[in-house]
Amino acid sequence: MAQPNTYWLWNNTANDGANTGNATGGAGAASSDWVVVDLTDDALAFCSEQQTDGDASTGTRYPVIIPDAGSNEAEKTFIKDDSAAIFDQVPLAGTTAGGQSGGDTRYVFAIYFDGATAGIPYLEAWDDNTHAASVHNFLGGGTPASSSIIGITTTNAVPGSATWAGTPLAGASSRLSLDTAALTGAQNLYFNLKQVVTNGTHATGSSTALVLTLRYLYS
Repeated sequence: MAQPNTYWLWNNTANDGANTGNATGGAGAASSDWVVVDLTDDALAFCSEQQTDGDASTGTRYPVIIPDAGSNEAEKTFIKDDSAAIFDQVPLAGTTAGGQSGGDTRYVFAIYFDGATAGIPYLEAWDDNTHAASVHNFLGGGTPASSSIIGITTTNAVPGSATWAGTPLAGASSRLSLDTAALTGAQNLYFNLKQVVTNGTHATGSSTALVLTLRYLYS
């Protein structure tokens, strides 16, 4: 079993449809509604309603507002595309508590594997690419259950609720299983993401970049 190639993709429309490009365009190809993430130039960005699709990536970035009390879901989600120099919106991300088209949606983010794995693939969040710690304020400050980055797997079904709760992401102790078993062949794995900030745990958050990591076994 050789190491499979993996490709990260996102749906840049409000059409909740699967990525069908892999069957017709080869490994990593995207269908008309899907875009392959450039892991060198692209970054995920959770923003307030002030951010607009197509804003210059070199311009002002409007972060999620930390509320005086309670919690606040990021109103909008973007791929910050530095090669195209724009903020490109992910309309179906998040839940109906946000300000876009999120909710009980299935086909939002995808990772395409072009071959089998020896274990379940996982999505994790870390402070940086050393994967040594997950104690940033936005990852719960050392309490994984308090992480503001929350995901839900949609590989096999919709979330089942327009206000899905999801799983907080923080290191290997609180992570997202992207399927129920090891992959037996080429496959798209789907998931959705949101950021929910609170006045307490995340009030001292910074602009430090966090890292989303794909972990899987192969032989």
